[in-house]
Amino acid sequence: MAKRRKLPNGTGSIERVKLTPQGKTRLNQYRARLPAKKGRKDIGFFKTYNEAMEALINYQEAPPEVTFKALYEKYKNTNEFKKLSEKTQRRYDVAFDKYKDIHEENIHDIRFSQLQEVIDDMENDGYQVQNQDGSYKQKYYSKSSIERLKHLVSKIYKTAIKENLLTYNLATNLEVGGLKIQRKKQIFTNKEINSLFNSINTNYYARHILILIFTGMRTGEYLGLKKDNINLKDNTIIDFGEKTEAGRDRKMFIHPKIKPILAELMLNSQTGYIVEYKQPNGKIINPSINTFNKKMYYPALEKAGVEKKIPYTCRYTFATIAHNSGVTDKALQKLMGHTNFNITANSYIQDLDEYIYSELQKIQ
Repeated sequence: MAKRRKLPNGTGSIERVKLTPQGKTRLNQYRARLPAKKGRKDIGFFKTYNEAMEALINYQEAPPEVTFKALYEKYKNTNEFKKLSEKTQRRYDVAFDKYKDIHEENIHDIRFSQLQEVIDDMENDGYQVQNQDGSYKQKYYSKSSIERLKHLVSKIYKTAIKENLLTYNLATNLEVGGLKIQRKKQIFTNKEINSLFNSINTNYYARHILILIFTGMRTGEYLGLKKDNINLKDNTIIDFGEKTEAGRDRKMFIHPKIKPILAELMLNSQTGYIVEYKQPNGKIINPSINTFNKKMYYPALEKAGVEKKIPYTCRYTFATIAHNSGVTDKALQKLMGHTNFNITANSYIQDLDEYIYSELQKIQ
């Protein structure tokens, strides 16, 4: 019998345990346990002594869960932050609030797309200023205002790096457009849309992406959509908007291609909402934007074999298809929930080359 290798000091211990608590013979009898300084936690049972030893030697603690919010609070306690003017500090707080959907997310679980989408939203939607006559005027944030979001994220990730929680800074590749510097945005092609339709039988959440594409809804609007907002007989969706007055008083007509999907989702709804997510414990919930993106939207794209694109791509696609299919400016403005067609034209309708344009025209 070969001599067993000795465990390095501080690695832990290996014990042979032949029987289960119920008195049955174990298939894997060698229990590997961490040393006392690591809580003497069992890391598993193994078939051989050597397998247990390799597991102990190669064991790595899971990285601690530290939230986006916790890291920002840590940054606020640094001398660097305290030396900033009160005005600049308030601006960072405002930027931080823009990321409210990921405040409680573990920094290790946050995706680049979640960070970029907040910048895209701010860039595309701008803000409303009320005139003296009660009407609203659309304005856009300056590039410096949008860049502050990127600076904030960079500060948070640099704090995580200093704490030895991460080795990378996701802020490095964040793209910032801003006033009059609109970046090129993607849309879904006809081939990709058909791939989503074809995947429905084995890809349940693809239904939601298709509804977003054929309604142009914002993600937040869609997540708030209830069965009561939908009238299949009249082919309309009402009282679902957000953001602006035009958005809140908005009616959407149901495209024939998504009517059966909506009918199915309405029939299956257990919460009254169209979008539902089944948690690991079996509970059915109306998900947050973060849960929708991370657990439903991106996995559905991957399952359909479609290139990864941000949720706002659905809205860009809707506006582009509608515009190039002959929908009037005024009608499209109302469908998008914008107060001015310039917002739709400048921020959402994408330039198409001849090939993509011809492909999109095949959607009937």
